[in-house]
Parts: sequence; C-alpha cells; structure tokens
Amino acid sequence: DGRLFTVSDSGQSLEFDAPDATLRAGPIGGIVLSADVGKFGRDVEAATADPDTRRVWLGVEFYNKLMRLDYRDGRLRGGRQVSPATMREWGSNSGPETLARLSDGCFLTIREGFDGLFERRRHPALLFAGDPVSNPRAAKAFTFVGPRGYSPTDAAELPDGRVLVLLRRVIWPMPPRFAGAIAIGDPRSIRQGREWPVRVLATWGGGLPVDNFEGLAVEPQAARDSGTRLTVWLISDNNNGVLQKTVLWKLRLDTKRL
Repeated sequence: DGRLFTVSDSGQSLEFDAPDATLRAGPIGGIVLSADVGKFGRDVEAATADPDTRRVWLGVEFYNKLMRLDYRDGRLRGGRQVSPATMREWGSNSGPETLARLSDGCFLTIREGFDGLFERRRHPALLFAGDPVSNPRAAKAFTFVGPRGYSPTDAAELPDGRVLVLLRRVIWPMPPRFAGAIAIGDPRSIRQGREWPVRVLATWGGGLPVDNFEGLAVEPQAARDSGTRLTVWLISDNNNGVLQKTVLWKLRLDTKRL
C-alpha cells in the first residue's frame, strides 16, 4: 500500500510511509525475534516478500539460516526456519546478506563474505528453485562476481526480470567510511557452478549523505503507469554507532537507459 517495511539486525521491524508521501500515517513497529534467542540469533541482514501471499522471508547472518513469517497488520507472525547445508560454510559474520524473491518463485541469496582469504571479487551464492524454507536442497550453487572490494548487501527484482544488487565497501582506517554501488544482472543467465558477472550502474563515495547502506527496494509500478521511470529506495544501518546514521535515499531509475 505504498509503505516501506524494514527489519533490523536487532530483530525488530518498522513499517512507515515515505517521507514525501502525500498522506502519512504513523509508523508500526514490532519485535520479530525476541531477546531470548540472543544477539546473534536476531542478526537479520536480509528480507524479501511475496505481496500475494503476504509472506516475508528473512536471512539471519550469524547462523546462516533462512526464516519465513506471515505479515499481518504491519507485523510479522509465526515463523519457520531452515539452515541449508549449502550455506553452512558461509562464516559466522559473513553469511546471507542478500535475499530476493523473484517473480518466477525462485529465491536468490548471496554471501556477504568473499570466496577465499585473499579474494576480493567473488562471493558464493545460491538460486533456490522455490521457497527455500520448504525445500532448502533445491538450489543451484554459483559465484557472484562484483566490483573489487565491494560486498553485496541486498538485491531486488526489476519489472523486466533483471535484478539490482546493492554493494558496499568499507574504507579504513578508523573511523570507517563507506562507498557504495548498484549493479545489475540477469538471474536467467545463472548456471550451476559458474560465475555470474554483473554490470555496475552507479557508484558513490560522497556528495549526498553516505552511510552503511544495507537495504534496497524497488517500488512496484502501478498497472496504469506506462512510464519507464522506477523508484528505488536505499536504507543504511547505523550499527548503533556515534558516527553513523540511518539514512534513506530515494533514487529514480530510467529503464530506457538500461
């Protein structure tokens, strides 16, 4: 209904209107994962949804597990979870940072960490043939190849079936600064055991307020909208840091230029 929905790595959700919406209602928040599961059990780093069934899937990074919940009145209820064997070696703080449900029912997930100690471009990834919670074994393993030094942090499908991938690079020394990028790839070209290269559309390191962007959403086009411009939202994670902020970006994408 034109509202934005996000889940934090402290296990809480927030639904809110866009800041430039004509009519704005109050935000709705809720606890998705209780404190009983501990900090690492609440480390939600990825989310995707099916608007028809009103189900939401989450990626929990530390334990490399995927969860499925039901959306009701601005909150997430219930929940089933799996720990796919193909994600077992993804590391304790470098797991499924990207999760996207595609219109054909497949699910794309990419590991944040690189594929090797000295690797700076390649990331293990999976394409599930359907709901990964129902059938975690039905997955193609492939390699996501991004720009050097960047880690994928989220993804979302475009109306034409291609996928935008949000990427982030940490710039040291302390205090860390952040650079970002958005890449595009066609999931129909993914093959088992092969590399899936993507093309970078945009990069940034300054100008607008830049922070630790980890969330990406493509606003669905209304049926009456025959235009070619799409709205893309980015949101950052402030890590509860003194020098970081939660930043929301609204971008316009001209699909004619793709």
